Amino acid sequence: MRQKPRPAKPAPTTLSPADQARLEETLRARLAEQPANGAAWQQLAVLLSGKGRHAEAADAFAKALAHGVPVAAICTPYALALSSAGRHKEAAELVAPVQARKPKDFALTNLLGVMLKRAGRYDEAIATLKAAQKLEPKNASPWQNLGNAEEARGNYAAAAEAFQGAVRLDPRNGELWRLLGRMQRALNNNEGARASFLKAFEFQPKDQNTLNDLMGLLIDAGDIEAAIPVVARARQFRQGDRTLDVMHARMLLRLGRREESRAVIDGILAEDPGDRQANLFLSRMAGDGDRRLANEALKRAHEANPDAADVQSAYIESLSRSRYDSEAAHLEESYRLSLDFMKRHPDKVARNSRSLRTVFQRVMDIENLEATGPIPTLLPHWQAEGRHSSVHYELGQVHSLEDRIEIVEWHRNWGRGVQKRIKPLPPAPALHMPRKWRIGFLSSDLRNHPVTYFCMPLLEAYDRDRFEVFCYSFYEGERDVIQAELEKSTNFRWWPYRPDDQVAADIAKDNLDLLFELGGSTAMNKLEVMAYRPARLGGSWLGYPHSAGLETIDYILVDPHIKPEDPRLLIEKPFELPETWVTVGGRLGFYEVPIDLEIPEDRRGFVTFGTANNPYKYTKLCIDTWAAVLRRVPNSRFIFIRPEAGGPSFLENTRAAFAARDVDPDRIEFVGVRGKHLPHYNKMDVSLDTLPHVGGTTTCESIWMGVPCVSLVGPGFAERLSYSNLSNAGIGDMATFSVEDYIEKAAELAADAPRRRVLRHGLRDMIRAMPLGQPARFGKAFYDKAAEVCAL
Repeated sequence: MRQKPRPAKPAPTTLSPADQARLEETLRARLAEQPANGAAWQQLAVLLSGKGRHAEAADAFAKALAHGVPVAAICTPYALALSSAGRHKEAAELVAPVQARKPKDFALTNLLGVMLKRAGRYDEAIATLKAAQKLEPKNASPWQNLGNAEEARGNYAAAAEAFQGAVRLDPRNGELWRLLGRMQRALNNNEGARASFLKAFEFQPKDQNTLNDLMGLLIDAGDIEAAIPVVARARQFRQGDRTLDVMHARMLLRLGRREESRAVIDGILAEDPGDRQANLFLSRMAGDGDRRLANEALKRAHEANPDAADVQSAYIESLSRSRYDSEAAHLEESYRLSLDFMKRHPDKVARNSRSLRTVFQRVMDIENLEATGPIPTLLPHWQAEGRHSSVHYELGQVHSLEDRIEIVEWHRNWGRGVQKRIKPLPPAPALHMPRKWRIGFLSSDLRNHPVTYFCMPLLEAYDRDRFEVFCYSFYEGERDVIQAELEKSTNFRWWPYRPDDQVAADIAKDNLDLLFELGGSTAMNKLEVMAYRPARLGGSWLGYPHSAGLETIDYILVDPHIKPEDPRLLIEKPFELPETWVTVGGRLGFYEVPIDLEIPEDRRGFVTFGTANNPYKYTKLCIDTWAAVLRRVPNSRFIFIRPEAGGPSFLENTRAAFAARDVDPDRIEFVGVRGKHLPHYNKMDVSLDTLPHVGGTTTCESIWMGVPCVSLVGPGFAERLSYSNLSNAGIGDMATFSVEDYIEKAAELAADAPRRRVLRHGLRDMIRAMPLGQPARFGKAFYDKAAEVCAL
């Protein structure tokens, strides 16, 4: 049966390395004398391909073609050399006219489909591969290639159907079973995936990818008992294989034996510092708790495996998340690697789009951000990965109510996928009253962190005669003074590195009435614990400005301003408080940074707008609107107060973005800072909120520093946070309901220096007198509502 060609492995040669070297020397000598010898160029190209020197081979094939060798004679090896050298577009363009002259040639049609897929031209690839299927209906190769193309464009159901068709034609092909299993797992059909991976392992027990996929599924499911015999059988064929030692380390970690797991990995790396699997595992093991260690591991792996897309993508993401030493330098290197990835792996961009998009967002590279693909085509990939965090940075990439509903449904489907993968806990025992209500808060940010600033009124000043409060943290860093205080005021559980199922089981022992998750999918949090329903009721608040997606989360905390008017934009029931969803100015609130006596305009002679919001919220609409404000207010400035503003790429791309919108880039200013940024609000006259995904913490910071904030109110939860903050601070007129009104409100504030002077030194007192600044009032409202829902 004819199978698709393997581009990385041209037909093997029987020549020894020494003979190959002599032949290359002979051919190059001949070509020095006869540079127009097409046959010699062709022979050299084939030799170079066999040695894996694909870029040189492609150049040699081009010389052969230029010197009379017919394109049809070298089309296949030339295309494969181009593709292996990363020149996928050229490969497809080479094959297309040759195939067009021979439309019934199966091999050419199949090859063209593969080249089109690698060039990212998925619709054309799929049509071509379906034509190949018709040419040879009993050949599994086009079915396999069709599955690969469907997977690349995110249609996992169609990919699974194609691989199933291939398996029917070639039922003893282990690779086809493996590919089918991967799609079944992406579709949350874990039972089907397990059966397919076992079939694949039966037919190809020596295959590395099969072993990785099967073991990954078993370990993630916590089925170590089933994983042990798989490793034992693999060792029969792979004596001394370090990959099996990595599998062993993964099993140890899953069993909670972290130190033993690390020792195994250290042993592997002592023998081979660049081992791909060991370094990838070590980087995941280190995570945000030790980002320096993660980067060191990934750098070794990338240098040893420069063509490994999974390593490069992981390194890109890790660098982007790095806060130690020079954050700007880490981001610059991540950006450089991202641009390289786009060129080197165009057919893998969609599958790795999350790490790439995060970097492009952080450096304001809108062109490359859009080149990763439209959001609707990326959502299926993120669904298959099961990474909830993938969508967090895209909540502002919406243009219609339908877009917003699609994002809600993505979350719902994500949640259902999680619930398919886990074994739920037994139902909570019956409630026996009277007793105190037991309320829990789950977050790794229960420390010196903004989440705790907002949450502290609920963790200190609660009625201990009515309530017991429990905290669950998975923070992997050192205990700080705030955590130490919480350990005194609540029942504090600190469980770093503990697996989700164990966390859920241990929370269930506390017999909670209501458990609020506060972190969403942010670093080190454990949102998926909520899927086990470890408490009678579940709630969501603070960390994620959207419905999380798990139907085991019953409530989401809202207020009258934040709650979307369209009920389709929430999955949970509203846990609605009467006034505000947060408060500021408590004992841990934003520290008392001095506010300058003068407004910036008085010192500088012009109005300065600005933002401290995260760049993932800088949509095209946002930049367009900010530029319109600057055009509307002549001679005004705009200041970015962000860690990214300390890097050259952010500066260059941002200046270019404003210049393209008819704003002199010299009017844009930058302050690169993380953490100690509040004093820099003294340089800002008016804060311009991002849109449509608005600020939350940053809006509170801005008005706490006496800087009025102009915001746009939208339909979704993430588009209404500032509306609540501004309304509950007594300046609700700064929340606008159209882009036009946003621009006019910014211009109005720019022209009203007297009001800005009053607000500069009066806003803090206004906040303290309003719901936003009343922690005790907020705490009472929260616990009254908690008692109400628990009693239902």
